[in-house]
Amino acid sequence: DLARRNLDSMSNRDIAAFWSGLPRLLHKRGAQDPNLEEKLRCVIGTTCTRMHSFQCRDLAQTSLGIAKTISQVSRGNRQYRANDPLHFIRRLFVKESQCSPLFDSIASSALGMLNEFDARHLSNLIYSFGLVERNPDIGGETLFDVSGKTAVRILQTFKPQELSNMLWAFVKVDAKNSRLFQETGRVISGINLGSFKPQELSNVLWSFAKSGEADPELFRVLGNHIVARRLNDFQPQHLSNIAWAFATAEVSYPELFKKIGDHIAGQDRLNLFNPQSLSNISWAFATAGVSHPQLFNKIGNHIAGQDRLN
Repeated sequence: DLARRNLDSMSNRDIAAFWSGLPRLLHKRGAQDPNLEEKLRCVIGTTCTRMHSFQCRDLAQTSLGIAKTISQVSRGNRQYRANDPLHFIRRLFVKESQCSPLFDSIASSALGMLNEFDARHLSNLIYSFGLVERNPDIGGETLFDVSGKTAVRILQTFKPQELSNMLWAFVKVDAKNSRLFQETGRVISGINLGSFKPQELSNVLWSFAKSGEADPELFRVLGNHIVARRLNDFQPQHLSNIAWAFATAEVSYPELFKKIGDHIAGQDRLNLFNPQSLSNISWAFATAGVSHPQLFNKIGNHIAGQDRLN
């Protein structure tokens, strides 16, 4: 509906709300609007033109909405019908490279007011660039260089999801920042870990291991928490990432591996585990030198069963 309105009458907050809502709208797309592509091009143009006047919240909201949209239409090799909104959105952002100027404009606009961002909006801004795997150069430094410095100053105000998303994004664009990871590790060690959701714990551990910044003491703190916690709310991907992270970081924690192994071996079926997760789990146990015959039998039987079905 916002795209049908006169763009001149839309406030910056309206434009940000449009981009924020677009990923959800695409999930439940219904009747096709033959003029939708033209309207979207107009919204993109207006967004770029007015970007310099956006406040922190509007800029972060716009950036995250566009990044989620691009991530959604770029996922896999799915083919869309010519009249499907996802078809021309993919063409606009991916094939026509509209993504680059948009995110360059966002980065340039953010630079002058990074110190005004609160934790939520700064994390969302960083996370959005991680989703599209872009790290623009800004005056001799990259966006992640300058945003990392800002984040360090306000780390104590970050919530678990904000910390998790920020670290994940730094890894996705391969931005090195040892101080940020060290300071974030100290903050996490002092937080009530019960406030972390399984995905957040998994992403934090994965990010530290993948970045090469793993702190054995932080891993032990997080490992202790996971061992004391029920694993029923952990998805296969979470368990896979956790085991992979400990093995990659070369942090020995047999009790954690036993708990993960017992949990997986105790499942009726492993249908929720994709091949990559099972491969990572098997590799992690082997690399960590942890023997768990029941787990390996379970995985082997599952793979054999899949082979028979195929």
